[in-house]
Amino acid sequence: MLPWWFWLLLWVVLALGTLLFLVLAGIRLFRGFMALAGDVGEAMDRVGASMDADPEPRTYPEIPDRTPSGIAALFQDPDDARAAHDAGKLRRSAARRNARIERKTRRGQAQRVSDLELF
Repeated sequence: MLPWWFWLLLWVVLALGTLLFLVLAGIRLFRGFMALAGDVGEAMDRVGASMDADPEPRTYPEIPDRTPSGIAALFQDPDDARAAHDAGKLRRSAARRNARIERKTRRGQAQRVSDLELF
């Protein structure tokens, strides 16, 4: 059997070791949190700078005319509705093609041969 002062000394050393471990872990955790907060601040600054208004105003394409839908389309002549639908499809595909040509020209990319309608 060990003397009583050995057990007292053992528990004091264990308690102080645990306390030292918790203090060092807390310091490391605090430093990591402060580094994370600094990185988040820098990221927010970069995001805020990238979300500033563009120096040149944007131009949006005009809103195309739409074929009637819902109740108005229900009472429309089927041939007229089919013709309006086909015309709308052609108009929308031409608008997409023109936007694609303009975008690729702006970026300096090669154009599709089918977009240029050479054949």
